[in-house]
Amino acid sequence: MAVPSPESLPQPLPARAWLRNACWDLGCLAFCWLPFYAWAVFGLGLDGSWAAGQSQGLAWATAVALAATYVHRHYTFVLVYGDRDTFRVRARDFVLAPLLVFTFVGACRGLYGASRGDSWAWLGSAAWWTVMISVGVWNVWHTLMQRYGILRIYAGKAGHGLQARDHGRRDLAVLWTSVILVSWVTLMFRASTFAGQGNARRALKIAGPWLAGISAWALLAVLVGAWVTAFTVWLRHELRADLELRARVPRWLFLASTLGLLAVFVVHGPIVGYLCFGVAHALEYIAFVHHFGQQKFARGPEIRSPAAALLRRPLHTAPLLIGGLLLAFMLLYDQRRADVYMVYYMGTSMLHFLYDGWIWKVRRPEVRAPLGVA
Repeated sequence: MAVPSPESLPQPLPARAWLRNACWDLGCLAFCWLPFYAWAVFGLGLDGSWAAGQSQGLAWATAVALAATYVHRHYTFVLVYGDRDTFRVRARDFVLAPLLVFTFVGACRGLYGASRGDSWAWLGSAAWWTVMISVGVWNVWHTLMQRYGILRIYAGKAGHGLQARDHGRRDLAVLWTSVILVSWVTLMFRASTFAGQGNARRALKIAGPWLAGISAWALLAVLVGAWVTAFTVWLRHELRADLELRARVPRWLFLASTLGLLAVFVVHGPIVGYLCFGVAHALEYIAFVHHFGQQKFARGPEIRSPAAALLRRPLHTAPLLIGGLLLAFMLLYDQRRADVYMVYYMGTSMLHFLYDGWIWKVRRPEVRAPLGVA
């Protein structure tokens, strides 16, 4: 029997092209949002409007999205305060940050409550709106940059030039031109879905003349051109990498899932789109932290810490951790408009955004190694 030459044999798939494996990556990261999307759109019948018949379904979908968001934000604190290696990298910051953040948020909320009904009401209102707008904008940035970060992890695992900083900028250009284009398309063609929210209606009155004139179409053409340019440059450099198609699939599918999430904003309006994006962000984060913890704690020497105990065996501990946090969310849900809860919610939101920016640096060996990134 003739022995085939090495050149004629099929080249094996890189062992770590996927973060874990195809089923886990697609089900827990890339497309984890699809069950919620199907339930919200086809089960609850949400169409992106503020119609009276939508209120009950919207309330259910919002509650589920808030529950997922609540759970995932507390995972950061498990990792920061439960793992000595993570904590000691910025120990002073992890002590001072909660004191400063909760003091600032509490002061703004207190000023808002104390000044209602008097001549200084505008000051309290401005202070609290500053907190809410800051958290809202930071949340959008944080959610999108998490997707960008996972995209870069796939690039680091693939190698062959995709991990280079220059190509990271191309990833970023594709992501943000997509976001800006979808935002403008949604504003142009789905403006009616903003009608049920007071602040949105006021904003639309200002933007209305721009949306009706030729300038709106001119800006749309510019944004489409910017997206096509960014994507063409990105694809050209992607194809230059000396990789088989199978080695590109994990990264390309994750990018496709991100573009699919953005498409929900156009097809179903910003309400459904925002809920789906929030759920996707929370679920992928929970899965990612458990994967990272298992790789870090289960394969090395025995580490005795709360984070190791909770993250090293996801199948055993994830239901307990998630269940405990969901129980806390349900017990606190009726208090969500109380001042103390608002300070707690806004403060933990800010800390979650801040801590994520500190701890998830793939250039650090202690983060890179458990993820299998060279």
